[in-house]
Amino acid sequence: MVMETWWEGLSTLNRFFVCSATVFSILFIWQIITTAAGVDTHDAGHSGGSDIHGDLSAPIHYEVHEFSADAFTLISVRSLLAFATIFSWSGVIYLADGTSVIFALIYSFVWGALAMFGVSLILHFLLRMQEQGNISAAWAIGEEGVVYINIPANGMGKVRLMVRGVMSVINARSRNASPITEGTKVRVVNIINQNTVEVIELWDSEVG
Repeated sequence: MVMETWWEGLSTLNRFFVCSATVFSILFIWQIITTAAGVDTHDAGHSGGSDIHGDLSAPIHYEVHEFSADAFTLISVRSLLAFATIFSWSGVIYLADGTSVIFALIYSFVWGALAMFGVSLILHFLLRMQEQGNISAAWAIGEEGVVYINIPANGMGKVRLMVRGVMSVINARSRNASPITEGTKVRVVNIINQNTVEVIELWDSEVG
């Protein structure tokens, strides 16, 4: 009864803001939940007969990242949802308080823009922390990637692979001491040290 009375007392524009705020709030919360749930869902285990050795607790330090956190990105799905959510709720509050439509829209836009910038800034710093952090070498075991810089015989090159959802380029050596050329598909089978992995070449029949 109270809700019906409250709803009937709202203007058409304010009802639109309420409906928009509800929808965008649900979408924004869903984005947060799926993001949090997806952080640790990457399966580190892989099937196969590879002989795996090494210190699994050793961290791998990223040296190069395909997606640099140095560039600040203002527009993203989450930041846009944050803008729409705060813009809508601000409109509800200002209109309910008797603020004129023009000023309500202006104030709501300002709050929405601040929310958009804030969310973008938080995501930017979270990405920087992720790139600067360490990752367990166990998560790289069994991962497949591509040679980024030629791996010479009995020498060291670099491979590019996805580790815990982050595309990284790390030092690599060939397990059988044979050269592996750039662009060749490989699999991590061993951790040599905190900065270097050992890989084997994948043939076309093995890929997938």
